[in-house]
Amino acid sequence: MKNTLVKLLLAACLTYLIYAVMWERMKPRPAAGPAGSAAAVEPAGVKAGDTTAGETLLYAQADNRGQAPGSSLDSLEASLSSGRRTAIVRAAERAAPAVVSVNVLQTSVEKVPYRDFFGFFYVPQQRTVKNIGSGFIINPRGFILTNDHVVHKASKISISTSDGQNYEAKLIGEDENSDIALLKIEPQGAGLPVAHLGNSDNLYIGEWAIAIGSPFGFLLEDPQPTVTVGVISAIGRDIVRDQSPGSQVYANMIQTDAAINPGNSGGPLINALGEVIGINTFIFTPSGGSVGMGFAIPINRATRIAEDLIRGGKVRHPWLGIGVQQLTPELLAGLGYDRNERIQGVVVSNIQALSPAVTGAGLHPGDIISEINGRQIRSLDDWNGEMLDIRAGSPASLTILRGRSALTVNLTPKELPTDTVQRHSTGLGFDLIDLTAEVRSQLDARSDKGAVVVDITDSDLEREGSILTYDIIYRVNDVRITGAIQVVGLLKNLRRGQVAVLFIERDGRSIKRYVTG
Repeated sequence: MKNTLVKLLLAACLTYLIYAVMWERMKPRPAAGPAGSAAAVEPAGVKAGDTTAGETLLYAQADNRGQAPGSSLDSLEASLSSGRRTAIVRAAERAAPAVVSVNVLQTSVEKVPYRDFFGFFYVPQQRTVKNIGSGFIINPRGFILTNDHVVHKASKISISTSDGQNYEAKLIGEDENSDIALLKIEPQGAGLPVAHLGNSDNLYIGEWAIAIGSPFGFLLEDPQPTVTVGVISAIGRDIVRDQSPGSQVYANMIQTDAAINPGNSGGPLINALGEVIGINTFIFTPSGGSVGMGFAIPINRATRIAEDLIRGGKVRHPWLGIGVQQLTPELLAGLGYDRNERIQGVVVSNIQALSPAVTGAGLHPGDIISEINGRQIRSLDDWNGEMLDIRAGSPASLTILRGRSALTVNLTPKELPTDTVQRHSTGLGFDLIDLTAEVRSQLDARSDKGAVVVDITDSDLEREGSILTYDIIYRVNDVRITGAIQVVGLLKNLRRGQVAVLFIERDGRSIKRYVTG
């Protein structure tokens, strides 16, 4: 009993001592001020006047104003702030001012069905829709690159820059094959910011890729572009977006997982240096949103096309005069190779007369083209993609396999004959050119005289298949055709409601089509 009381007394004394020490330490202590005066010390992080009477202090931020310059905390903050300005931040800052929002009004004429006592009839009605996209300024004079599908058949195009300025834009030219269009605005006052162009032939799979654009356009009510980040997932991709016959092939595309959202089409894909390496064009998605499979047109191709458009308002499409077909095991066996040999390329099926391929090139049907300008040809899509990347007038080098020998053939492409001949409008939704000897060679036409359809302005004609590009009109009613002007004259002389029969060569066969005056 006595021992227990002693232990309790000792415990009470120890508790008192601990409490006294803690109380002493918690008491406010005077600090020496000027001339030995004393000043009260405030708790760290909370200053006098920071709160008012009755106000609850929900949180207190640390105040580092008392830290001496060069302290460890200041050094840490400086280091973190410096680290936040990564290469991606600097690249976006460099490229973003040149990115613009492209706002488009597209007018189309649709045939709306109506029904009366005698049955159905169709009345054309005009419909205007809004489209949005992005672009970027490539020249201080106001030239802007974007996608053709953003501005195709636009009745009005307006541009919003990143600093909030609005401009009316003029369409300088477009190329549907490559999905590239060139716009022009008139800068006011100070010069426009310009995007720095890189080299899309020098890309690394896995390097940073930054997509910049104006997703959803004016819906965000902010002219500042949006930045998304990923990597270069692949290069040299050949993509067929639509599996229908004759659908467009996007060749040698850049694949990235940087998010490309609606409205980003036409904006730049840049590298970590802030240089444009591609034009964001489309995505693969089952949901309508980005799933990490975006595709961009290489900037080297885009600049070549832009130069053509600036100079003449149209693209000079190259003509080699070589007909090719896909290499198959059966063709390999027929050319004397083993079916199991790993040979890739396309087979020369024919060489067109009067073309660059017959001018001292030494090509023969049956040759296998395995490379062009050092790039491997694996399929017809690769070949078509290279036709987008070579230029009329610039030499091209072909590597061919002939038997067991590898040869190099050099030739200089010409501009497509169908692009160089004068065009004549029929006034009925399509334009014509003369079937010259070079045009006949390009089209492998059987007819020796006639007129060729080269441009269709009435989409209904093409959609219905009644008139297609490169149709050759060799007779109208009972009149044999010798040139385009003759066809134009015959069609313009049709009385209202009168029907003319067009005899057309298409893909080597003869068909009839009817047009009404």
